[in-house]
Amino acid sequence: MLSEKQVEAVEETAAELNRRRAQQPAPSEPAAAQPAQQSEDNPDRAWAKENLRWRDGHALLDIANAMRVLDRHEEYKGRFRYNDDLGKVLDKGSIMLDWRILEVCADIQERFMPGISETAVRGALIVSGNRNNAKK
Repeated sequence: MLSEKQVEAVEETAAELNRRRAQQPAPSEPAAAQPAQQSEDNPDRAWAKENLRWRDGHALLDIANAMRVLDRHEEYKGRFRYNDDLGKVLDKGSIMLDWRILEVCADIQERFMPGISETAVRGALIVSGNRNNAKK
């Protein structure tokens, strides 16, 4: 059995993880201490506000929102294809190796949805690539 201190520590850890998932500042952090990329004059932030799905002031960190970035943003729109024979996503005709997928994921995390998982971005790349194949 866990001691009372251990139970409290687990509860605190769970609360911290839930806070991070919701992208909320820690109770000790001032709400105004937002990173520079969150400012209203940032064009990526403005684009995200107009095109992504939001809940409680935060972009939803899911495949659907990642697909919105890949399907709607000018830098990504129509860029990816899925090759059924290879089972890989292509970026402008080049096979996306893991480092290229991670690069796209990092760009989406930095510019539009901090905290979105690599798994969600990979899934969005596959679906978006398949959709782009169908549009040919």
